[in-house]
Amino acid sequence: MLLVGGRVRPRTLACVDDFAVRMVSELRVDVAFLATNGITERGCSTPDQSEAAVKRAMAQAADRTVLLADHSKFGQEHFVRFAELADLDVVVTDGGAHEDDLLPLKQAGTEVVVA
Repeated sequence: MLLVGGRVRPRTLACVDDFAVRMVSELRVDVAFLATNGITERGCSTPDQSEAAVKRAMAQAADRTVLLADHSKFGQEHFVRFAELADLDVVVTDGGAHEDDLLPLKQAGTEVVVA
């Protein structure tokens, strides 16, 4: 088991800040599973810039990036973008997602799985 160091955000319990980014950027990951606070045609975003930096580093370290986002995340945009749609290989969402929200993903070449 490997634990990424850094400061732990009390709200999300995510390891963040420069120490975590440096550690993640040295990894080679087969598949990264990431969550998001919001996803639009501009990409994936979160309100916290230190959390976004770690997510960006993990997506860059991964051979494949899988985003897990329920329908409530679509159309939401937050302060810091950490990935563009083209950076995502797969998006897993629920049946509440509208086809209009999924179309930009499909146009970017992202596989969409409705589970």
